[in-house]
Amino acid sequence: MPNLRKHLLINPHFQVRFAVLFSIAVLTFSSIFPIFVYALFDSLQRHSYFAKNPNALQVLLEARYDITIFFIVLALVTLVTAFLLALFHSHRIAGPLYKLRISMVAMQQGVLDRHIHFRSKDNFQELADGFNAMTDAIFIRRRRDFERVHSVLPKLERLQRSLSGAEQSAVTEVLNALQELSHELPLK
Repeated sequence: MPNLRKHLLINPHFQVRFAVLFSIAVLTFSSIFPIFVYALFDSLQRHSYFAKNPNALQVLLEARYDITIFFIVLALVTLVTAFLLALFHSHRIAGPLYKLRISMVAMQQGVLDRHIHFRSKDNFQELADGFNAMTDAIFIRRRRDFERVHSVLPKLERLQRSLSGAEQSAVTEVLNALQELSHELPLK
């Protein structure tokens, strides 16, 4: 079953800014040819043939008007298409970053064994792999530390029973702290 996102705008500030900048760049580069054509018509209009022939000049001006309208419509279609394509592509950037941010919040709350998965056409696939490897390494190290704590607890309990007074009180304090810590990650 495909992993579809329900919202196109995951990070509206980033996505709209990205789409606007991309559209401006496309419009800028796509305006080079119309400017060249407009300059060509200007040059033709000043040619001596058109100065001597008013009918030909009128046809040239009509053609220039028609081409100008065509280029304006083409620019609008290009602008809208570029904006929508950029918005769609930015969704494939913003989605993985959103998932990464949510997983980092989960890690801050102590959830260390959660993996993230991006859709097959999302960008930054290697980021998911790296994040998952990082969480696995942290989880394994933390589990190993808790196993060590669990292995030391019986020894500390025996030591506590064999001591008395201030030493027993100090070992009891350490034992209570380690027992409290050991309940954070139960061993399976």
